[in-house]
Amino acid sequence: LAWLRDWLRRRAPRGLEVKGLLCQAPARLRGLAVGELRGEMDACDHPPRPPAAPEASPASPAPPGEAVLRVQAAPGGSLRVRWPPGPPGASLRLSWFRPGGGSVTETLVRGERGEYLVTALRAGLTYRVCLAPLDPPTPPGRPPLCGQARAGPDSP
Repeated sequence: LAWLRDWLRRRAPRGLEVKGLLCQAPARLRGLAVGELRGEMDACDHPPRPPAAPEASPASPAPPGEAVLRVQAAPGGSLRVRWPPGPPGASLRLSWFRPGGGSVTETLVRGERGEYLVTALRAGLTYRVCLAPLDPPTPPGRPPLCGQARAGPDSP
């Protein structure tokens, strides 16, 4: 989460308080609020920053045998996101944004779940969704799983 901490330091309005961002590793920092960490986080090995997503480009097909992130429209201005279930206890970072505008929203999901419904989106607009493991982080040179789709209509 160092990239998020750095982004908040550079861009967050004065007085903004972010809650719920807890350090997961290393073990000596687990459970501490990211906002409270100073030099401790700088001593960690940082994974590469997520690559910037190309604007309005479709998700590239995965090579045979590779994991795939499926993103589909769902009713009520939502997206249904599916991935191959991971091992029990795996934590994943699921993020979504509108290419060309809007902010990035993230949540943590359990890897074994294999599915998540992203709600409260603007119906008919395209969103890009990415999924990356937290522990261990995505290996260098391997991008997170990403896909995109239009949010479903407001009424079923």
